[in-house]
Amino acid sequence: MTVCGDAAFGPAIVVDAVVHPYNLSPGNQNPAAMSQLEAVHASHCRYTGDPGSPFALTRAEFFSDFSFDVLAEALFIESPTDYAFLHSLPNLGFALDYVTDPRRAAAFRALHPERFSLFATVDTPVTDRAIRQLEDQVAQFSVDGLKLYPAFFYDGTASGWRLDGEDFAVPLLEAAHDLGIRNVAVHKALWVPPAPKESFEVGDVDGALERFPDINFEIVHAGMAFLDETIALMRRHPNLFATLESLFSYVLVRPELFAKVIGEMIAAVGSERLLYASGANLMHPRPVIEAFMQFQLPHELIESGLPPLTERDRRNILGENKLRLHGLDPAAVLAGAAADAYSERGTDLTGAPWSRLRATPAV
Repeated sequence: MTVCGDAAFGPAIVVDAVVHPYNLSPGNQNPAAMSQLEAVHASHCRYTGDPGSPFALTRAEFFSDFSFDVLAEALFIESPTDYAFLHSLPNLGFALDYVTDPRRAAAFRALHPERFSLFATVDTPVTDRAIRQLEDQVAQFSVDGLKLYPAFFYDGTASGWRLDGEDFAVPLLEAAHDLGIRNVAVHKALWVPPAPKESFEVGDVDGALERFPDINFEIVHAGMAFLDETIALMRRHPNLFATLESLFSYVLVRPELFAKVIGEMIAAVGSERLLYASGANLMHPRPVIEAFMQFQLPHELIESGLPPLTERDRRNILGENKLRLHGLDPAAVLAGAAADAYSERGTDLTGAPWSRLRATPAV
């Protein structure tokens, strides 16, 4: 069980809303997209804050087929995380195949069902094929949600699509709904060139929210851009959630901006729909969790009208919101985690990070 929290509230549960071990090994790299690959590693270094930090992965460590076991140990032994949501990822333009393969993610989740839920993905812009991919993943893996990326990369080109588009997104979301999926996460707000920049804007989310009111949508990377537009959408639509992957790095590297973004979100819509996410292995979860547990809004922001960050806000964001979103009982999740192999080994918040990776050569 995590040691986060305080005596008045008891231990806080920590749930990571997005984790995805990248397969960026040389055999899966797109040789025509080396600048993109370098940019992804640069983002990892920037999110870590100090390139000399033990939490920063070297190029050899990062450009590997990152191990699910290494990821799990970083989450459950080297940080106070209790549960996590594995997101499958398509090729994203800089890989030749899945960046995070749903088949491998499902196999690892099957080994540790008390620790992980799983989001499916699709890797084709052809609507019928995408629907068949989703149907197969639901049937084979009993997935817990759908992760979408707003562009596809084929034959050296990147084509974007809209979440309210009648030719692709609407039929796919209708199929997801018919398959029982009620949680859809879509990458927005963080542009990854050479995909069309407009694909990462949030204006197309409105139509999907209205059309599918009983599907919960997550804007992944919320707050990294389009803050006012995201807040306006959340005010209008109770089925929209803000997943704070990447933004959470700012608690370390840009704390003033983190305070402003999270303070404005809480002031506008409360903390009940804000979700912590590390995006591991894009960054190690321990430093950001520890920083957030101690984080307070600066006095000048509170004087300007933003509310102070409360213990209830912290507990909501760190895990309780995500569990509530998926109908998971915190006590049951903690009981399952307390009986697994990671719990038997115990959490070590003083040990070296990425220890399993560094005990063996990078692939």
